[in-house]
Amino acid sequence: MLFEDLNAFIAVAKLRSFSAAAVRLRVAQSSLSKRVQRLEHHFGVPLLNRHGRGVSLTEAGTTLLARAQRLADDMADVERDVRGIAAQPTGTVRIALPPATSPLLAPLIFEQCRIEFPLIRPQLRESTSEAIHAWLSAGEVDIALMYNPEYGADFEIEPMISEPLFLIAPAFERESGRPASYPVSYPLSALATLPLILPRWPHSIRVLVERLCAGNGIHPNIAFESDSIRSTKSIVERGFGCTLFSRAWLAQDIEAGRLRAVPFSSPLVSWKLCIAHARREDVSLALMSVKRVIERKVRELFQAGTWPDARLISPAPDA
Repeated sequence: MLFEDLNAFIAVAKLRSFSAAAVRLRVAQSSLSKRVQRLEHHFGVPLLNRHGRGVSLTEAGTTLLARAQRLADDMADVERDVRGIAAQPTGTVRIALPPATSPLLAPLIFEQCRIEFPLIRPQLRESTSEAIHAWLSAGEVDIALMYNPEYGADFEIEPMISEPLFLIAPAFERESGRPASYPVSYPLSALATLPLILPRWPHSIRVLVERLCAGNGIHPNIAFESDSIRSTKSIVERGFGCTLFSRAWLAQDIEAGRLRAVPFSSPLVSWKLCIAHARREDVSLALMSVKRVIERKVRELFQAGTWPDARLISPAPDA
């Protein structure tokens, strides 16, 4: 028994006419007649009495109409439910965040996805921007936040926030223990004389420093290399050198008097927080939904003063 045969019978039985049902269903009257005949052959009893004024229901036809109508209503409900699920963003979205933003941003993303898109399953990975870039290239993550990513034809990259980097220096002199004194700001040329503790290449800060120095004909004075900001700030605090980092993410150490943050006179000493995903035509609804959540939460954090020294580049409204 075919469901289209039941629908044909319901239409003819309700309208009491093959011609009227054919117009309603937009099919040929002969096709409609064959469907009803096929249904009658299936049950082995006539369902309709045909006469010059149209049709009337037989006893079997009356019984079938009541049951078939309930079945048709149930099928319509099923179709609406299934189409509704298909219209909702669903699936796993793999997110990568840098360590500087992940502790604050990740809980907000997960909470908003759970409220707004319960069928999306976010997965989180955390690492430096260069590692995240490699994950995106290899298809291991779907969307990411990165600082100063390398632009390319394979990625959609949208800058969101531009934040100045500060010279992060010890609050006290290592030998005497006296409070250290610093100028109001440092020129770029100071990168050639200050003992720097920087992450290894291709960390975004290391790449930025070396490009700025190369563009100004100077060589950075790198005393130590450290890929961990926690270890780096401890080394700096003990007076073994300086580093470059965001003042916002070291605010507690600076306010506690363990570190000092000195600005640079050049606005070029800054990094951009960008949102990125692979460039392709079949971007999923789930991915774009998570993208909008991330953009919204970054803007909310900015407006709440999370990055007091930064400026918002892309305050795009939600789609």
